[in-house]
Amino acid sequence: MRKTKETHTFDFKPLGLAIREAREGAGLFRNDLGDKVFYGERHIADIENIGSHPSFQLFHDLVTMFNISVDEYFYPAEKVEKSTARRQIETSLDLLSDNELKIIKGQSTVS
Repeated sequence: MRKTKETHTFDFKPLGLAIREAREGAGLFRNDLGDKVFYGERHIADIENIGSHPSFQLFHDLVTMFNISVDEYFYPAEKVEKSTARRQIETSLDLLSDNELKIIKGQSTVS
């Protein structure tokens, strides 16, 4: 008698929603994103809306492009080191000059 392998199915819908929110936050339309990752707008829409599973390469491209923490979705019961929001904010802060950071911090730029 042949044994059956127990498999775990991954619901990609929450991660697809995170990709959509990040894409919209970046001001990209689906066709713009599709052009960047070499996939059609319909494929991007299926990932975002119905949780279609992308190829590993596309998955990697999307989560790294938008700094999405996959740990939040793979291990939802555990506390993640850096959330998607934290990763995205840190990336934005890295683009600022020291003077801009001082303004955000509330320090005077006059020396």
